Amino acid sequence: MQDKIVWETIKPQTIDATYDENIVNFIYNTKIGDKYFWLYKYKAKYFRDEYDWDWTEKIKFEMIDETYNSLYEFPYDYSLVDLYNAIREKTSGISELLDDLLSI
Repeated sequence: MQDKIVWETIKPQTIDATYDENIVNFIYNTKIGDKYFWLYKYKAKYFRDEYDWDWTEKIKFEMIDETYNSLYEFPYDYSLVDLYNAIREKTSGISELLDDLLSI
């Protein structure tokens, strides 16, 4: 039998973000072997010039220690959006809810 990767949610209030970065929704945390990882969506300021900026959203995937210090930040890749959406769907329990509703 294969080991499953189990993702847990962390409320973003427990994590410090930078001044120009705001965490959106939950942080998803898991342990693989003896390594910890988390994945989250964040908003960051995109500056066009000194006073003109917009918010942009991206996904961050990091290897962390037991106290949430970043050990390594994986390079951004668009496939992280798919991973984030899959984890969000799985941890929400929506599949089980739909199964229950359809079996009524």
